[in-house]
Amino acid sequence: ASSALLHRNILPLCALTPYYISSYSKMTQQQSLPSIVTLTEIEEIVSTDSFALDLIDAIKKGFVSYSNGGFNACPIQTMGAPPMAPFSGRGNSNSSSDDGNYQAQTCVKSGYVTGASHYVIKVASGGHPFPNNSGLMQLYSQSTGKLETILLDEGILTELRTAAVGALAAQLLAPSVLMTENNGDGCCVGMLGTGIQARYQLQYLAHVIKCRNVKVWGRTKENVQQYMKDMTAEGWNVSSVDTPQDLLTSCSLIVTTTSSREPLLKYTAADNSIKHPLHITCIGSDATGKMELDPKLAATADLLVADCSIQTAERGEFEDALKQQLVELDSVVELGKFIEKKELHRNRDGKDDDCRLTIFDSSGVAVQDCVIAAMVNEALVQREMPM
Repeated sequence: ASSALLHRNILPLCALTPYYISSYSKMTQQQSLPSIVTLTEIEEIVSTDSFALDLIDAIKKGFVSYSNGGFNACPIQTMGAPPMAPFSGRGNSNSSSDDGNYQAQTCVKSGYVTGASHYVIKVASGGHPFPNNSGLMQLYSQSTGKLETILLDEGILTELRTAAVGALAAQLLAPSVLMTENNGDGCCVGMLGTGIQARYQLQYLAHVIKCRNVKVWGRTKENVQQYMKDMTAEGWNVSSVDTPQDLLTSCSLIVTTTSSREPLLKYTAADNSIKHPLHITCIGSDATGKMELDPKLAATADLLVADCSIQTAERGEFEDALKQQLVELDSVVELGKFIEKKELHRNRDGKDDDCRLTIFDSSGVAVQDCVIAAMVNEALVQREMPM
């Protein structure tokens, strides 16, 4: 009896299943699938000087909008990095779980400009033992909530929007000696790190400074030599240094791009050898616990700027300095506000010597992803328009 009842109750549902599947299929067929844009298509758009210059300017406007309440950012998700457990792939055949170099993480950032056409969700992965960076950006209509475009960028858009904010910081804060082509004292960029972002930083810096002298420090001799070879081929005069401290004594602009979790640029009260004027752009500390600067170095700066005031207390180069009460959160100027306060920009008029030590910390904000995704999407739309 129970078997017959079970059969009698299930049979109508089974009979209706094809109807539901057919109806759903017809409904979804009426909706167009999202456009999928390949890495090759994306590279064709972003690999021009004009795109780089437009991106730097758009990032600038984006941060002003963000600080003035025009951008809506969701909380960042970071997976695979402390305090979360590492990804299981750390023990695969291509890496060692005991080598102490695990740096893998996946970061999800999302948000939207009020009144814009889309909201954006970005997923980016990278770090040892991942063989390469990867990722994508998804554009959803603010009108319908529908996924309209998937940018399969493999992380390159994250690299470029990060390089663009580094260039923007240099544009506003790099000492004047870097704005000339001479080889005078201090006409040198210091690069901490030799990875892909260290390359993109120089590529974008070339649009805002004239100095072409670089000193680089890296963890391995092989990586340093390869970096020197690659960037020399792009027109830079590159030499290496033995320690990160050497950059502090000889460069007027330092860019940090490592995934270090301990200070690489140190400071002691007796240290009077730091080059002045000096600007430091910090890129690598994009997750809780990462650091490249000694908190005491941040405490001695004349000006601290961060891309996001809310984030700077929980991630980035000022995280430990704030926890140790070496600096106050109110003393950190948010980038969008800083852009509007021109009196805080580096003085290059020659009338007064601006010998400040300035530090900009970028932990990454979703507004950058929305800006570059919108630019790529607009370029795609323009290509499809009839002549």
